[in-house]
Amino acid sequence: MPKGVRVRTPPSLLNHKIFLQKRTITLKIETTPHENHQVKIVAEFDADVFETYKRKAAKKISNQTKIPGFRPGKAPYEFIARMVGEGAIVEEAVDLLIDDQYRNVLLEANINPSGPGSLSEIVNLDPPTFAFLVPLQPDVDLGDYKSIRLEYVPEVIEESEVEDFLKRLQQNYASAEPVERPIENGDLVYIKVSGVDINVENDENEILKETPVQFVIGDKTQDDNWPFENFANELLGLNEGDEKSLTHKFDEEADDEFKGKEVKFLVTVQSVKSLTLPELNDEFAKNLGQFDDLDSLKKAVREQLESTKNHEYEDKYYTDLLEKIAAQATVKYPSFMVDEEIEHILQNLETNLKQQNMDLETYLKLVKSDREKYIEENVRQAAENRLVNSLIIDKYGQMEKIEIGKDDYDAIVSETRMMLEEKPGEKGKKSKTSGETMNNMTLNAISRLYNQKTLARMKAVASGLAEIVDQPVEESIKPETNKNDEAEIETAESES
Repeated sequence: MPKGVRVRTPPSLLNHKIFLQKRTITLKIETTPHENHQVKIVAEFDADVFETYKRKAAKKISNQTKIPGFRPGKAPYEFIARMVGEGAIVEEAVDLLIDDQYRNVLLEANINPSGPGSLSEIVNLDPPTFAFLVPLQPDVDLGDYKSIRLEYVPEVIEESEVEDFLKRLQQNYASAEPVERPIENGDLVYIKVSGVDINVENDENEILKETPVQFVIGDKTQDDNWPFENFANELLGLNEGDEKSLTHKFDEEADDEFKGKEVKFLVTVQSVKSLTLPELNDEFAKNLGQFDDLDSLKKAVREQLESTKNHEYEDKYYTDLLEKIAAQATVKYPSFMVDEEIEHILQNLETNLKQQNMDLETYLKLVKSDREKYIEENVRQAAENRLVNSLIIDKYGQMEKIEIGKDDYDAIVSETRMMLEEKPGEKGKKSKTSGETMNNMTLNAISRLYNQKTLARMKAVASGLAEIVDQPVEESIKPETNKNDEAEIETAESES
């Protein structure tokens, strides 16, 4: 059977007619839709074409194989066939033909692939006939997207939220004194906690290694719900050195390591301290080093809370809006795009784990899973959602004629160049590395800006603030790169 062959597709199918005018080989093409948003292409070549490629294959083999009595590349076909076998020549000829003619097949079939195709079957060798599976470009129909409405009303920061934040600031600068008495509300408590799955009897029942934790008991301005709700209140009445066992049944919404498990926790109290908070006044604000008085501190706190809450609200707003659009949209895509998105998610996870001095393999052992299981239970659906959202945003931008203007582009290039100039490169590699990095960073920045503009338009339309244009625009001048300038054929095992 033929080995994998790497072939190139034209950078743009806009040259279709010109290319076909130069082509001299006659093709018979049949295309049929295939599952997973692919197309099956059956391509039949002229009978004499394969003979030509067999001669080319024999010459190539002759150049690579020492044949007694002949210089490299000069042995007659019959000698080569006796030396290596007709099957080896046929296999090499198939590789050469596909390498040369795959792009012609795509052009003749008028297919613009979204990614690597595969040789699924050698249908016949007389005449040479091959079947390919080719992934299509995503197809997105947004339906009547302009009729979708979702009110945009950001939440207002309440005075109590500002007060809670200031209370946490006071606690950060509080004085703590050890006490020899049972734990009370308001105490700063240091503990160690570990946990095991009570339904697992072997040595792998450990859910949580012994971990140091601190709480201010009864303080509603902090999160006292880890590892479960009101956990800190279970410490009331304990003394330094005391131990306590707690059992809790987690639901399916809990963190990965606890999800759906019944866990027995062992708590050891290490120390108990009473807190004395500093007075909240102008002097306190000045001591923070950034504020003239208490009012300026409160103003800064409010602005920070508003910024955080607005970001959280926008994230939820766009999530809900994209769900509404997706509910009426039709989105088709080949399965390999989901696989790519899965890899992106796993790469991000690995990056985050490295910051915690942990690798993916260790993490999977910790959550009692393996790679395939973890993908199916935790990643695949998220990857599909991310892909669909990305395709919807891209199509929405096309329909609404979102553009990256010259001023935006120039600003991005200038900013990217300045960022790179601040980073010294390695000697001898600076030019190449900077060029590649410049290109990648610029494209990423353009993509982010395009998405931001599209989401802003999406919000304006859905909230009813935008002027609705009845006639949709079908094309966009969004700057982007063609990820499929090179198409790869990965030959699969097939029967001729």
